[in-house]
Amino acid sequence: MNDTNDKKVLLSLKDVDVKFNVRGRTLQAIRNVSLDVYENECLAIVGESGSGKSVLTKTFAGMLDANGFIPHGSIIFSDDDLSKTDAKLTGLNLDIYRSAIKNLNKFSTYERGAAEYCKYKQLENELKHVGALDPKEVDEYNRKLKDKEDDIIDARNYLWTLDKKLKEDVPEIQVTEQKIAGFQAELKQIQQDHEALVKQRKAEALADTATLQKKREQVEALKKTWAEKIAKPEKEANPNSLSDAKIERNTLIAREIVLSIGRYPGKDKLIFWHKLKKALKIAMYTGEDLNDPDVKNKIFEKVAFRVEFKEYDEANKTLHGYAIIDCAKVKYTKDWQQIRGRRIATVFQDPMTSLNPVITIGKQIMTYILKHQKCSKSEAKERAIDIMGKVGIPDPEKRFDDYPFEYSGGMRQRIVIAIALSCQPKILICDEPTTALDVTIQAQILQLIKDLQKELGFTIVFITHDLGVVANIAERVAVLYGGQIVEIGSVEEIFYDPKHPYTWALLSSLPQLAEKGGDLFSIQGTPPSLYNKIVGDAFAPRNEYAMDIDFVKEPPMFKVSDTHYAKTWLLDPRAPKTEAPEIIRNLHEKVLKSYVDFSKEASNG
Repeated sequence: MNDTNDKKVLLSLKDVDVKFNVRGRTLQAIRNVSLDVYENECLAIVGESGSGKSVLTKTFAGMLDANGFIPHGSIIFSDDDLSKTDAKLTGLNLDIYRSAIKNLNKFSTYERGAAEYCKYKQLENELKHVGALDPKEVDEYNRKLKDKEDDIIDARNYLWTLDKKLKEDVPEIQVTEQKIAGFQAELKQIQQDHEALVKQRKAEALADTATLQKKREQVEALKKTWAEKIAKPEKEANPNSLSDAKIERNTLIAREIVLSIGRYPGKDKLIFWHKLKKALKIAMYTGEDLNDPDVKNKIFEKVAFRVEFKEYDEANKTLHGYAIIDCAKVKYTKDWQQIRGRRIATVFQDPMTSLNPVITIGKQIMTYILKHQKCSKSEAKERAIDIMGKVGIPDPEKRFDDYPFEYSGGMRQRIVIAIALSCQPKILICDEPTTALDVTIQAQILQLIKDLQKELGFTIVFITHDLGVVANIAERVAVLYGGQIVEIGSVEEIFYDPKHPYTWALLSSLPQLAEKGGDLFSIQGTPPSLYNKIVGDAFAPRNEYAMDIDFVKEPPMFKVSDTHYAKTWLLDPRAPKTEAPEIIRNLHEKVLKSYVDFSKEASNG
C-alpha cells in the first residue's frame, strides 16, 4: 500500500494491531494495518463511527487509553533531528560504559555452551511437564474455550436488552436462557474432555520409564559438557581469551547501551542498564546472534528504542548515534514527550474541552511552548503572539490575556490549532476539528489549516466521516472499516473510481446525490462487534455484493494502480464482473449538478 511518489515517508505503520482490555474481555480495535504517511501531504482517514479512525491516529501519537496496547506491528517515525542522538562518555555514562564492557566480556564465555544450554533446558522442561499436550493442542483448546465463552457473553448481553418483567409473555427470553444453559453445558464438556486428555497423556508418559531415564541421563551429560565449555581461565572473563571480533562486537554494544539510555536521568539510567544487562546475559546464554541488528533491537526494546552507533568524537568525548524510533515500542514517558507535541500534534473536535476555562489563552499557548522548546518566558510569549496572528486572531497582543469564554467557537478552534502548531510539528492530526462549528466557520477553519500547511510545511492527517470535507482538503484517502484499511488511494481514485463495496456505500450516502423528496441512502445493519473474532470480510453481512468466500476468508489487499489498493474479493480475477452502483457513477457531474440546482433554488427563493 505504498504510494510511488518521491515524497519522504514520515510515518510507516506495518502490520499494526491494537487491542483494549475491557471488563475482562479483549477488544481488537485495529487489525493488521499497514500505512505510509508522507511529508507535506494531506491524508484523510474516513469511515463510520467505531471503524477505528481515532484509535489509529491515537496509536501513533502515543495517546492510547491505559487499557490499550499494541501486541503486534511497528510504527516507525522518521525524523532526522529527533533520531540523531549524542551522549557524553563522562560521569555516570562512562561508568555504565565500563561496566557494560566488563559484563559483556564476562557473558561472552556463556556463548561457548549455548547449544548445550538450550538443549538441556528444553529437556528439563519436558521432564517437568511430562505428558503435557503439544502447543497446537493447547492453542486449539484455548480457542474452543474462548469461542464458547464469547457465545455465553453475547447471549447474556442480548438477554439484558430484553424486559425480564415480561418473562412469561416473551418466549424469546426463555429461548435465550435455554441457549445460555446449553452453551454452559458445552463449555463444561470442553473442560472435562481437556482434563481427561491431560491425565491420559501424563499416565502414558510416566509408564514409559525407559524414555524418562534416557532424558535424565541426557540432561546430566549436556550439563557436564556445558560446564566444561564455559569454564573460565580466571574468576572474571579474561578479554585476552576472546576473539578480536567478540571484543569489537561487545565494544559496539556498550556504546549503543550508552546512547540508548544515556539521555535519561541518573536513577532511570541505572535501572535501565540493569534491565539491559539481564536481557543481554540471557541472549548470550541462548546463543542469539548479537551482530544481527534485529536481534539487538528485540533485546533493547524491553527497555528503550535502540540507538545505532555511528561515530565517536574523541576530542569532545561524545558518542554519536542514530535511532530508528518505533512508536509501538516507546515506553518511556520522556521519549513520548519528544514525539508527542513536538513532532506529532493533535487538534480535537470540541475546542471547549481542549482549553482550560480558567487559564488565559496566552498562558495556555505559552505553557505548551515552554514544555517542548528551550526558550525564556519572554521568547515564549513572542512565539505565542506570533502563532495567534498566524491562525487569524485579530490584535493578538490585546487578546493574549483573554479567557476562552470571551472567544467564539470558531476563534477557540483557531486557538486549539495555534497550540498544536506552536512547536512546529511534522504531523498535525485533525480529529473531526469542524464538527462543533457551523458550516461557514467550518469552511474558514479548513482553509486556515490548508494555508498554514503551505506556510509551515507539515503533514495533515484528517479524521472525518464527512466526505464533503475530504473532497475539499485531502490528497489521499484511507477508508477504514472494522479496524482495517479496506481501500486507499488518491482523492480522485476514491471518489471517481472506488472499488470496495463499503466505499460505494459511503459515497452513495452523500446528501448531494439524494433526489428531492426522496430518502437519503443509508447502509443497512451495524458494524461488527470487535470483541469477537471476525471471519472473512468484516463488511460481508452488510454487503449486497457479498459472495460465499466473503463469509469464510479474509480478502487480500488487491492493487488497482500504483497509488490505489482495495481489500475486496470483487477484484479477484475469478470474481464475477460487478459495476459500482448507478448512483455514484459519473459522481463529479452529479455533485456539480446538485450544487447548480441548489444555487438556482437559493437565487429564486
